[in-house]
Amino acid sequence: MVVSLVGFIGACYRNKFQMRLYLVVMFVVIAVLIDFIIFAYVVTNKGSGWRVMNRAYLEYYLEDYWKIGSCIKDSHVCVRMGRTINGVCETAEMFYVRHLTPIQVP
Repeated sequence: MVVSLVGFIGACYRNKFQMRLYLVVMFVVIAVLIDFIIFAYVVTNKGSGWRVMNRAYLEYYLEDYWKIGSCIKDSHVCVRMGRTINGVCETAEMFYVRHLTPIQVP
């Protein structure tokens, strides 16, 4: 918003310095956004899961998400996924039919 305001004021008062500043800053903002889009695409490029028999979720490899894989491992998501039903731990069969998010499937 500040960048737009600088451009608007520069255009209204025909201030060449402000217009050049606006041009440079907008170029940097657009370049950063393009870099972010490319980064997001590279990180999640091979992230499509595939179906496995007798599973209610898609199977994923953390290696496909090579940038965020270490973050997921460090957050200890897998430890917090276990459920108990009436004081008894969830069985493997019960776990396999649960609907899990892609983060929960490593």
